[in-house]
Amino acid sequence: MSTPGQGGHEPPYPDDRTHRRGTPPQSWGPPPQGPAPGYGHPQQPQGYGHPQQPQQAPGYTQPPPPKKPWALITVAAGCILALLLGIGGGITYLALSRGGDPTAGGSTTPQESTTPPENPTTTTATTPTTEPPTEAPTYEVIAPIDDVEGSADDVWAILAAYPLAQGTMGATGTCELPETPVDHTAEQLQAVLDAAGACLNRVWATAHSDRNLPWNAPTIVVYTWPDIPPNSCNTDTFEERVPRHCNLDGTLYWPLGAGYGSQQEDSAEVPTMYLWDLSLNYINGITWNTSLWPYYRALDEKLEDDPERQEEANRRYSLQHLCLASAASMRVPEASQPSQEVRDILSSEEHWTPAEGKTTSIAPSSRAHWVKQGLESEGDLTRCNTWTAPAEQVA
Repeated sequence: MSTPGQGGHEPPYPDDRTHRRGTPPQSWGPPPQGPAPGYGHPQQPQGYGHPQQPQQAPGYTQPPPPKKPWALITVAAGCILALLLGIGGGITYLALSRGGDPTAGGSTTPQESTTPPENPTTTTATTPTTEPPTEAPTYEVIAPIDDVEGSADDVWAILAAYPLAQGTMGATGTCELPETPVDHTAEQLQAVLDAAGACLNRVWATAHSDRNLPWNAPTIVVYTWPDIPPNSCNTDTFEERVPRHCNLDGTLYWPLGAGYGSQQEDSAEVPTMYLWDLSLNYINGITWNTSLWPYYRALDEKLEDDPERQEEANRRYSLQHLCLASAASMRVPEASQPSQEVRDILSSEEHWTPAEGKTTSIAPSSRAHWVKQGLESEGDLTRCNTWTAPAEQVA
């Protein structure tokens, strides 16, 4: 395992050996009117009709005037009033006590019935019969040297929740690649890689910003082997035909002759093939800055006692790179996308078959499958989630 921060892992070219594990990577109404029920006008008190004329006393020629019964009238009226009040009060009491509605006159507001429903609804909490769903893992950006807690399965679930394998990737409307001959110089290679880098920077910067992930565009330095630029990281890890991404200084060192672009025989295919090459090599810095590499490294260590699953994790990690790189290369204007000829080459098993005498831990059919997934994704990054794919697709 390389030293954290030194960066770099080899792109999965056809002649690659086993991918080096661990490398960066809510009224009642008025009272009832009229007489009380069963009563008419007040009757005269019994024993009182028209008063009889008394006999004239001697010496009197005119009888005295009759007395007026004001007291009796007052008493009668009082009795009637009391009777009316008693009847009215009784009706009110009955109405209130029975929840009913008086019927002698005035309007009323209907009252809500207090009779319980036939099938009352119970509000008693019930105990769930199933376990609550497991909370989805949260993907967080961590420092490359941070420890990752949990089991291998926990880390595997975090890798499956990688933001850049969720949602969509927008396209850039600007990208112009210079014509580049088959036999190109270091200066011409620098020009086409800088142009391709400007295109990919716009694509990846938007994808990272949409997910609140950090984005650091690398500086590209073309050199001629073996003249490795001075002050570069760990020169002992440089190879003649393999681009080297140094995470500590954010520089991608590219030797002249590296990449599939250098192997094209048609100059029309050279620029777009280099764009795909560069897209693949961008993944190294992306996995470092977004913490995919630290999580993968932790998973690799937790699987030391399960070599078979450890190798499977390695394949899933590498194949995701191929898919993401291919998806990004198609989010530029059509004229700068890998041509149909280039896509046919990259999505063929023959292209990924290792040369004689070389070995690989990933089946050519798996490489071809994931390149095609990316090229045909139209920005749907869920198609690049190798961590949830069937085992036969990551053989």
